[in-house]
Amino acid sequence: MKIKDIEFYLKEAENYAGKNHFNQDGSTFVLVPASELPLQYEQLRQKLAQKNPQSQPPQIPRNWSRIIPQRQNGNESNIPPSQPLCLADINVLCRDRYLVTDLSPDNLAHFPENTLGGAYFQYMNDGRFYEFDKNPMTPDSDIKWLIRLLRQTHDFYHLVTEIYHYDWNGGFLVHNDPQHYTRDMLVLSEEMCIYAFIMGQVRLKAVIPIIAEWANIVIASSEKWLKDAYQLWVDTQNYELVEQFGFANFIGDCEKFMYASFKLGCLDTEICVDEYLEELHQILEPLPSNATSEEREYRDMLLESFERGLRSKPLICCQWDRYLANTLQEVREFLNIPRRKLFKDGSHYLKADLSGVTQLVEEKA
Repeated sequence: MKIKDIEFYLKEAENYAGKNHFNQDGSTFVLVPASELPLQYEQLRQKLAQKNPQSQPPQIPRNWSRIIPQRQNGNESNIPPSQPLCLADINVLCRDRYLVTDLSPDNLAHFPENTLGGAYFQYMNDGRFYEFDKNPMTPDSDIKWLIRLLRQTHDFYHLVTEIYHYDWNGGFLVHNDPQHYTRDMLVLSEEMCIYAFIMGQVRLKAVIPIIAEWANIVIASSEKWLKDAYQLWVDTQNYELVEQFGFANFIGDCEKFMYASFKLGCLDTEICVDEYLEELHQILEPLPSNATSEEREYRDMLLESFERGLRSKPLICCQWDRYLANTLQEVREFLNIPRRKLFKDGSHYLKADLSGVTQLVEEKA
């Protein structure tokens, strides 16, 4: 494998990766006030219907904060049986343009809390947000398909990797208030951790220098965003103005490298994890002697996430909607995801994980 081959595919993905404004059907709701979302969704339905009048407009995701159905655990007849777990061939998924079936709150409310579907329901319900398939673009190329699938399944990654342990209070939201500074820092760093996990899944050594850089900037980037850039973004609603702060494009890097790995046939290959980690630590800059315990903690969390991504099976090959009735722990074990050990105290947990949390506390004691 040659570096120039990787660079070719990274360049090919440049126009789409990490961007929310490439949909020509108007399906971007970035910076749209919650009060205007219903109208935006209805306008999008009309646009899609006009473009293809022979078919019904697709189901557009609803704002979870407006529609919170009651959980129907007692209705066992609605629960499908669990399925034998297996991974699909990524090339077959691409050929068939596989995407996760539309999931609404009503689709998920009847699943028991310990199942993948039930955990997904609680995650969205407690967080008061719903972001499934928020960029429903037509996957008319390999790169568009892969990006849409990654964004559809982003919150499944959060669930199975246990990288959701922030104190929910209205969902994934930055308050930009000194009173919430600690929580906001945790929310942002947790998002960086999930992208570090995804970069581990890439299985290309070209990502190692990027992870080393992330480890150095994870705290500084979060602080800079909360203290300086966020208010500018709120005031102007123009993200280009805050690019001067030089943030790493975590989403774009992940999507580009996943695409390059897919094109190079590396997403489902076996690797020597210890070799990757050894190369990482050879170039990893040591923290300064005056680094705070918080800085060390967040850095260790990010590095742990990368290693867990390396050791897990390729999540991109999991057809999540087939396994909603399987238990969350069963799915995690099948995917060979190591249990998370590093996370901040005082976090919110899924009910499906409470027994595991108790066990970790007992082991520490």
